[in-house]
Amino acid sequence: MGFFANLFGLRNNKNGQAIPAPALTDIELFDKEFLAAAARYTSRPKEEMSMRVRSEETNEVIPFAIAFPEEFEAWKEVKSIWDRRGIIYKILDNSIGESMKLWQVIERYNIDRYPEHALKIAAEHATGPDLTDANFHMAVARSYFILTKYKEAEERAEKALHLVPNHLKAKILLADILHATHKEERAHELYNEVLRIRLFNDQRKSLSIGELVSFEHDLLHSPVYAIALLKSEPAVTEASWDAIAGEFYHYPHFRAAHAYYLIQKGEHMKGFAKLMVLSKEMPWFKEGVINSYSLMQQLGLEPQMGADKARLEDIIRREHWTV
Repeated sequence: MGFFANLFGLRNNKNGQAIPAPALTDIELFDKEFLAAAARYTSRPKEEMSMRVRSEETNEVIPFAIAFPEEFEAWKEVKSIWDRRGIIYKILDNSIGESMKLWQVIERYNIDRYPEHALKIAAEHATGPDLTDANFHMAVARSYFILTKYKEAEERAEKALHLVPNHLKAKILLADILHATHKEERAHELYNEVLRIRLFNDQRKSLSIGELVSFEHDLLHSPVYAIALLKSEPAVTEASWDAIAGEFYHYPHFRAAHAYYLIQKGEHMKGFAKLMVLSKEMPWFKEGVINSYSLMQQLGLEPQMGADKARLEDIIRREHWTV
């Protein structure tokens, strides 16, 4: 992974942690997260979302927390950013979901950790125009990539690039697929190509990892690239991984790498817990299931985790995997 280490003078604060923003009230934070989630929901990075809600009585603009009180109360009880976004996505389903293009709907389910449902939607609703839309094939490729069906993912990403040769998101996704299938040289060429285009007029001499890989900045939003950067930067801490996790929690590849980082740091139970949640949410991810089972044995947790042991063994047996 030395390729990734010296691309930029990656920067952070002295503790290797993101500098915290000023504290917001719950209502203000819900507004902020609502608009940020809407940008992801519609696949529109770097776009200022103008969505607002008005009171039926006064016609004045009101906070989203007032407009959607039940969802706001549920949101307040949830800690993880990915699950909080999921609450907002359901609101958006009912308000703007019908106006979305099919590829946006597929991506909505991809980022909400439902790639199988995304493929079902694609199969049931694709029409002639979708089949000639590079965005549609890119979105389907992402579903397959998340499901680790790399052959199908590569075919769809290549289809997107056949339709639009300079489709940068498809190039990033294809690079991730190629990297996962040990075609690193071509993957690195694609990453570099995207960076040359997107940083052509960028005068910054250094970028933080978050700036480089975040959805919001729209430079190189890639779980594979993010993993490589986090692993190559000596100053990276657990907080650094946690800060980036919200960008890529829908990718089993990132979640597994996050768990391995914790295990290597001696945080065995934290890492094991992450692997176990991953094995429940994404049982198709062989690496996560096998390593959950192996680590359970290594930690001597089999006696008190009988149900989880049986669940993992059932997956392994059903998929004909070997430990």
